[in-house]
Amino acid sequence: MDSTVWIIIGIILVGAIVGGVFYYRKRSKEMFQMFEQMQEHVKQVPNQKRQSFTLLMFRESVRASKSKTPVSQSRFNDPKILDAQLVQMSSILKDRSKVTDKQMKQALQMYDSYIAWQKKKNKTS
Repeated sequence: MDSTVWIIIGIILVGAIVGGVFYYRKRSKEMFQMFEQMQEHVKQVPNQKRQSFTLLMFRESVRASKSKTPVSQSRFNDPKILDAQLVQMSSILKDRSKVTDKQMKQALQMYDSYIAWQKKKNKTS
């Protein structure tokens, strides 16, 4: 092979690596901003319901990102529906083996990342 081909391959490889690093940093920065917002919202919820509420918000976030239609806010305004969803989230947190829905699994991964971020933030503070 000619040396110019190797140079072109090297430039493409370096460009892909640099692009990947920038994408990862941007994505993690956006996630940390979302975690900051979530922490502010969770402060308004009673202590008994914080974990369930956090998981519910992550589930709705995943659902909204996957859906092409806007998510209706009416279910958050009805206390009966909200309480039923919080009970459902609490049962999911107690036994994660029942979860088969892909969106719920993603929400649980986000929840775990949020808990780890929160512990790391509290440790450094």
